Amino acid sequence: MRNGLTLIAAAVMVATSASAAERSGFYIGGDVGQSNWNLTERDANDLADALAEVLDGAGNATVLSTDNDFSDTDTTYSLFVGYQILPWLAVEATWMDLGSMNVETSGTYGYTTVNPPPVGVPTGGSYSARTEFESSGPAASALLMLPFMDVWNVYGRLGYYMGDNELSAKFDAQDTRLGVNIGPPYAAKLSESDDSGVFMWGAGVSYTWDQRVSFRLEYTNITDVIELGGDNASDMERFTLGVAYRFGAVEEPMAPMAAAAPAPVVAAAPAKCADADKDGVCDTADRCANTPAGDRVGPHGCSCDVTIRTHFAFDSTELTAEDKAELDRVAARLTELGFVEGTATGHTDSVGDEAYNQKLSERRAQAVVAYLAAKGVAAGRITAIGMGETKPLADNATEEGRAQNRRVTIRRTDCGPAD
Repeated sequence: MRNGLTLIAAAVMVATSASAAERSGFYIGGDVGQSNWNLTERDANDLADALAEVLDGAGNATVLSTDNDFSDTDTTYSLFVGYQILPWLAVEATWMDLGSMNVETSGTYGYTTVNPPPVGVPTGGSYSARTEFESSGPAASALLMLPFMDVWNVYGRLGYYMGDNELSAKFDAQDTRLGVNIGPPYAAKLSESDDSGVFMWGAGVSYTWDQRVSFRLEYTNITDVIELGGDNASDMERFTLGVAYRFGAVEEPMAPMAAAAPAPVVAAAPAKCADADKDGVCDTADRCANTPAGDRVGPHGCSCDVTIRTHFAFDSTELTAEDKAELDRVAARLTELGFVEGTATGHTDSVGDEAYNQKLSERRAQAVVAYLAAKGVAAGRITAIGMGETKPLADNATEEGRAQNRRVTIRRTDCGPAD
C-alpha cells in the first residue's frame, strides 16, 4: 500500500499539463472485471485449523487428516457517480460488488476412547466443510489526474470502502466405528455478517472518446478485506474496464479565425526613359531606332510585322538581283538579331497544274531560305512553306497581276501572332 500511495503522490506533483483534462461537472459510469482475493494455501490452512479447534472442543475429537481446495477469483463490478472539480481532481461515490471467494476442506478425525472401546462407541469419523466469503457496499474516493496527449489521462485513486462482509459455512460429519458408519450424520450451517471500513487505493488510465464519453482501465487494491484471525488479513485486488458519461453543455470547437486579407501591393510606376521612335522600347535597348510608328516590335525594338517580298520570273526559282540586294539587308539584320525566327512562304500565279504550282511555291521558299543561310542566318531559324496558287495578291487574269503573285514573303514569328 505504501508503494501505491507514493505512485499517486508522484503523479500529482508532475501534473503540469491540462491538454487532456476532463470537463468539470457531474458524470456517471460503471465498470466490470475480475477480483482476486489473494487467498494463499496458508490462509486456507488457517481456516482448516480453526475448524479443527472446533472439532477438538466437541466430543474430545482430534483431526487426523485434512485436505483444502480454494477459489479466490470472481467477477466484480461497480456503479459510480462523480464530480470533476478541477482538471486534475475528481471525487467519486461508488457502490461495489467484490464477488466472492471460498475454501473447501475435508478430512478425518478420531476420538480419544478407552481401549478397547465399548460396543457402539464411535472411534472417529470423516467431515467436510465449505466456507464462502463475499463483500459488497459503498465507497468514496478522490481521483488525482495527470493529463497527456490530448485524449489520455493517467490517474491515481485514494479512498475508503465501507463493505458488508458476509461469511457463510456449511459443515457435515459422519461418525464411524472401526471404519463402519454409525449413528446419524451431523450437519451445521453458519452465517455471519459484519460492516467494516478499510482503505482502498488504485491507479488507472482513461481515454476520452468525445466530450461526453470516456473509457478507463484500472487496478484497485482494497486493504485487509478478509480478517483471518490475529494479525493475518488479506487484500482484495480488482482489474476492471469501465466507461463514464459526462453531463453539461458540450463545448463547441472554436472556429478558426479568418486571416486578414493582405493589403494590395501597388507596383511602383516605372521610371520613364528616352524613346525616340515611340515604340515602347527604351533607346538604350532599342536595336531598331527608326521603327515606323504603329508597328508591333519585339523586345529589342525591331518591327515584328515587316513583310519582304521577292519576285520570280514565270516558272522560275531564280532570285533577281533586286531580290538578292533586299535579302542581303534582311540577312544582316537577322544575323544581328540572332534570336529572330520566321517563315518564308512561297506563292505562284494560277497558270499551270495546281499540284505543280504547290511544289513550285515550296522550291521558291527553299531558295530564299538557302540564300539567307549562305549569308549567315542560322539554319532552322527560317521555315520554308509553300502555298501554291491559293493566296493571290492580284488578279491572275493580267500579266501584271500574275507577276505580283509570283513571290516569297518573309515574316517574323518570334513576336507572337499579329493582332
